[in-house]
Amino acid sequence: MVEVPKKTQEPSGITHCHRCGGLMVQEKVIELHLFEWRCVSCGERIDPVILAHRQAARLKSLLREEAEGLFAGPGKSRPMN
Repeated sequence: MVEVPKKTQEPSGITHCHRCGGLMVQEKVIELHLFEWRCVSCGERIDPVILAHRQAARLKSLLREEAEGLFAGPGKSRPMN
């Protein structure tokens, strides 16, 4: 097993790609003046903007599920407009 140097590990612990399990490496995006993570196997890219959008989408999905459970009743769903 190959050990990843500590300086390339993100504080949240991202070292392997969630898509393929490949090694994630940190790259600097000069245009945006930030760092992003790229999978050396499949090319998946993760940066702070992508992470923020994924977190917002996850929160929206959880809130929708909770609202459906509260207002539609068990086993029922309300039509979405």
